[in-house]
Amino acid sequence: HVGIVVHDMAACVAAYEAMGFQLTPFSKHSGAQKPGEAVKPYAYGNRCIMFGQNYLEIIANVDPENPEPRMAGYLRRHQGGHIICFNAEDMETADEIVRGNGLESSGVIPLQRDIDTPDGTKTAKFERAQFAIGETPEGYIQAARHLTPEYIYQPRYITHANDCTALSGVFLVVDDVAGYAARYGKILGREPELSEYQAVFSLPSLSRLTIFDYQHAGHVLPGTLLSGIPSICGVTFKTSDLAALRERLTGQGFQIIVEPGRIVVPAEQASGIALVFEG
Repeated sequence: HVGIVVHDMAACVAAYEAMGFQLTPFSKHSGAQKPGEAVKPYAYGNRCIMFGQNYLEIIANVDPENPEPRMAGYLRRHQGGHIICFNAEDMETADEIVRGNGLESSGVIPLQRDIDTPDGTKTAKFERAQFAIGETPEGYIQAARHLTPEYIYQPRYITHANDCTALSGVFLVVDDVAGYAARYGKILGREPELSEYQAVFSLPSLSRLTIFDYQHAGHVLPGTLLSGIPSICGVTFKTSDLAALRERLTGQGFQIIVEPGRIVVPAEQASGIALVFEG
């Protein structure tokens, strides 16, 4: 999944609902800072745009006047994309592979949050590890394993009025495509497809990671202001009806860019991250 960090959860949710997305109820996080430590409450939580195999996570501090330090640090840099989380079925093995490829890892850390379900509140639990610590100024890059996926992927939350069916991609804007592609190759254990100005990793769970050179931002994400270089600057959604989505977006007052096969909502209209809708 991809995580964005925002100043104002209510304003962000209002914009995404106007685009036709359904969001989950607010859920506060708890976790450990290091392997073996006790799980403690964090001062932030999320609402999510869910799909069958992945999701966009929108994170905000519970009390903006007393922010969680890591989230406060993200927001000092910019509002928008700060987290990429890859799926792993075996976190210990994933951790060993990344370390074996010469990258630092946090080790496997527990995370949990309470989730509203038809049977009452349940605690969703995860294992996660942050990778390439100190080498990823673009954001918090991690892998996670869902221990209770049935609480996260509830059928009632994965349908959307805009007919979007998947989070199908994420964009990184950088100043060194080759260097970033090599680092992500070590994290993912696969090679990208390279072109003149970008590297594209095709991933399971219906997603792709596109790393592109900032000098080509006007072509990759037209009309949007970049949050910084490097940064997690955009995501892609799959929709079954671009024409209806275009009508919805313009009817709600969004200033969009329409290109063959896709629609772009600039980052400044989507809480700091560009949204690309593909048919």
